[in-house]
Amino acid sequence: MLIANPIYDLAFKYLMENLEIAKGIISTIIAEEITHIDFQARESTIQLPSKFTFFHLDFIARIRDKQGKSKDVLIELQKTNVLFDIIRFRRYLGSQYRKEEDVVQPDGSTAKESLPIVTIYFLGFCLSQTLPAVIKVDRQYIDILSGKSIEERNDFIECLTHDSYVIQIPGLKLEMKNRLEYVLSIFKQERLVKGDNRLKDYAYEIEDELLQKILKQLTKAAADNDLLEQMEMEELAQHEYETAFAPLERKIEKHEKIIAEKEKTIEENQKTIEENQKTIEEKDKTIEEKDKYISELLKKLEGKK
Repeated sequence: MLIANPIYDLAFKYLMENLEIAKGIISTIIAEEITHIDFQARESTIQLPSKFTFFHLDFIARIRDKQGKSKDVLIELQKTNVLFDIIRFRRYLGSQYRKEEDVVQPDGSTAKESLPIVTIYFLGFCLSQTLPAVIKVDRQYIDILSGKSIEERNDFIECLTHDSYVIQIPGLKLEMKNRLEYVLSIFKQERLVKGDNRLKDYAYEIEDELLQKILKQLTKAAADNDLLEQMEMEELAQHEYETAFAPLERKIEKHEKIIAEKEKTIEENQKTIEENQKTIEEKDKTIEEKDKYISELLKKLEGKK
């Protein structure tokens, strides 16, 4: 079955525009029942030195759970490990924390709120060979004084901290035993059409209803010539982007190494200064004791006169 490769921003956007599919994918990853979802793709642009403009889509889904609580799910697709992507997303994440928006309440009214945030990262590279492919960074409330876990949740804390899900796509080794594995199988970068990474041949058995809907949408995407043309432009822009920032990455790494060496030298110098200070203090103490001894001797001599 020929499908569009959903690691491309535009193919992922095409997929998630089907809100039933978007709800199913996010619900499966965060393991929460979702009763309502709004999905948006927000475009950001970077002017490259070659005068080529790099477009990136930031994905955000506003969801409501069965208790009527709303939260924002930020989704990041990152094909390659580029430092500037991390900086860009940190800024975007910061802007989301500052934002207040109209949120529909359970009674149908609206109110300005800063919503709790969840982040999902689909990475086309491995952060580490020893970390598992799918990771949940799970916040816990802990009473530091007693060490006990706390079940109660507070809106203030929820809006200033967030859970994260990190998916290292190259590390996925799927046995297709549950819905999460079915969903993640579409992202595996295998059986790509030769010479065209925009398309892949999906070969797993299709036994899940959500997966059937996902594949149907991605099959439609694979047959959309306009979309494929835009995906090709996305790939060219990505290549230009990586080429533009590769020298900067090397420069940053070099500077970080120099800084680390200087910090080590400063630390060693600080240690030497502390040792010298200790020696001086010990010397001062010896001189003080000597002066005291001499003073006592002088008193004794004066007493004998």
